[in-house]
Amino acid sequence: MNGGDVSTIHYWLDIAVKAAIGVVVSIVGMDYRSVKNSLHELEETKYTMRAEIQVMQSELTYIKDRLEKIDKKLDRVLDK
Repeated sequence: MNGGDVSTIHYWLDIAVKAAIGVVVSIVGMDYRSVKNSLHELEETKYTMRAEIQVMQSELTYIKDRLEKIDKKLDRVLDK
Protein backbone atom coordinates (compact mmCIF):
# COMPACT_ATOMS: atom_id res chain seq x y z
CA MET A 1 0.00 0.00 0.00
CA ASN A 2 1.39 3.34 -1.07
CA GLY A 3 0.52 6.37 1.12
CA GLY A 4 -0.14 8.49 -1.98
CA ASP A 5 -2.53 6.08 -3.70
CA VAL A 6 -5.87 7.90 -4.10
CA SER A 7 -7.82 4.65 -4.21
CA THR A 8 -7.11 3.73 -0.57
CA ILE A 9 -9.25 4.60 2.41
CA HIS A 10 -6.11 5.51 4.36
CA TYR A 11 -5.32 8.27 1.85
CA TRP A 12 -8.80 9.83 2.11
CA LEU A 13 -8.88 9.45 5.88
CA ASP A 14 -5.52 11.21 6.09
CA ILE A 15 -6.84 14.08 3.94
CA ALA A 16 -10.02 14.32 6.05
CA VAL A 17 -8.03 14.48 9.30
CA LYS A 18 -5.72 17.16 7.88
CA ALA A 19 -8.73 19.16 6.63
CA ALA A 20 -10.38 18.90 10.06
CA ILE A 21 -7.20 20.09 11.73
CA GLY A 22 -7.03 23.00 9.29
CA VAL A 23 -10.63 23.99 10.06
CA VAL A 24 -10.03 23.84 13.81
CA VAL A 25 -6.86 25.93 13.51
CA SER A 26 -8.74 28.49 11.39
CA ILE A 27 -11.60 28.74 13.88
CA VAL A 28 -9.23 29.09 16.81
CA GLY A 29 -7.28 31.74 14.90
CA MET A 30 -10.44 33.73 14.19
CA ASP A 31 -11.51 33.50 17.83
CA TYR A 32 -8.04 34.60 18.94
CA ARG A 33 -8.16 37.64 16.63
CA SER A 34 -11.63 38.49 17.84
CA VAL A 35 -10.59 38.29 21.49
CA LYS A 36 -7.42 40.26 20.76
CA ASN A 37 -9.43 43.03 19.06
CA SER A 38 -11.92 43.10 21.93
CA LEU A 39 -9.11 43.41 24.46
CA HIS A 40 -7.57 46.23 22.44
CA GLU A 41 -10.91 48.08 22.38
CA LEU A 42 -11.31 47.56 26.14
CA GLU A 43 -7.80 48.94 26.72
CA GLU A 44 -8.63 52.06 24.66
CA THR A 45 -11.90 52.51 26.54
CA LYS A 46 -10.10 52.15 29.86
CA TYR A 47 -7.60 54.88 28.99
CA THR A 48 -10.37 57.15 27.70
CA MET A 49 -12.36 56.67 30.89
CA ARG A 50 -9.29 57.33 33.03
CA ALA A 51 -8.68 60.59 31.19
CA GLU A 52 -12.32 61.62 31.61
CA ILE A 53 -12.20 60.76 35.32
CA GLN A 54 -9.05 62.84 35.79
CA VAL A 55 -10.72 65.80 34.05
CA MET A 56 -13.82 65.44 36.25
CA GLN A 57 -11.68 65.20 39.39
CA SER A 58 -9.85 68.40 38.53
CA GLU A 59 -13.15 70.14 37.74
CA LEU A 60 -14.60 68.98 41.07
CA THR A 61 -11.50 70.23 42.88
CA TYR A 62 -11.87 73.60 41.16
CA ILE A 63 -15.58 73.77 42.09
CA LYS A 64 -14.79 72.80 45.69
CA ASP A 65 -12.14 75.53 45.93
CA ARG A 66 -14.54 78.12 44.46
CA LEU A 67 -17.28 77.09 46.90
CA GLU A 68 -14.88 77.35 49.84
CA LYS A 69 -13.90 80.88 48.71
CA ILE A 70 -17.57 81.84 48.41
CA ASP A 71 -18.23 80.38 51.85
CA LYS A 72 -15.37 82.41 53.36
CA LYS A 73 -16.62 85.59 51.70
CA LEU A 74 -20.14 84.94 53.00
CA ASP A 75 -18.75 84.36 56.51
CA ARG A 76 -16.88 87.67 56.32
CA VAL A 77 -19.99 89.53 55.12
CA LEU A 78 -22.15 87.97 57.81
CA ASP A 79 -19.59 88.75 60.53
CA LYS A 80 -19.72 92.49 59.71
